[in-house]
Amino acid sequence: MKVIECSRLSKSYGEIKAINDLSFAIEENKITGLIGRNGAGKTTLLKIIAGLLHKTSGEMRVFSEEPFNNLKVSANLIFIDDNLTFPKSFSLEDILESAGMFYENWDMTLAQGLLEYFALHPKQSHENLSKGMKSTFNVILGISTRCPLTIFDEPTTGMDAGVRKDFYRALLKDYVQNPRTIILSSHLLNEIENILEDILLINK
Repeated sequence: MKVIECSRLSKSYGEIKAINDLSFAIEENKITGLIGRNGAGKTTLLKIIAGLLHKTSGEMRVFSEEPFNNLKVSANLIFIDDNLTFPKSFSLEDILESAGMFYENWDMTLAQGLLEYFALHPKQSHENLSKGMKSTFNVILGISTRCPLTIFDEPTTGMDAGVRKDFYRALLKDYVQNPRTIILSSHLLNEIENILEDILLINK
């Protein structure tokens, strides 16, 4: 089954084409690496898949539906990047509890275990975390939702090499136990190549 089907997709910002005539498909229950230089259009593509941006032309189908402003797609997908924002009054624990009310496959035991493993205190405020620790919490959120489609856009920003390695290990371990479709965008191909089953390469 194809989770994502894209045909002749383009996205323009004024006269600048961020994506130009792109076609591809992503199969169910695979880890796909989205690879490309900075400015190649990776984030734009992922935001269109997640329904956060409207395409300029072409076709995009996620779970056989147009993703933009689509509740079914939103309920079965999570988009993790380094720009996630949460209410300032929320602790990490509050965020995890809120996620549990929205995501059907949410695993609180896994989330709490990863929080402890990565030495994040549940009463901490997300806003007061360092950049690397924010990224670490965000990937914990992404793994623990166990969404049918999980998108990580450059998720390891600010993490040191050891934490990145632990993230890849945690992601792969849970994926093996609970298969789903995962897209991992990164410029660190040498770090992620061992966990990828497919690669979508965007050139220019």
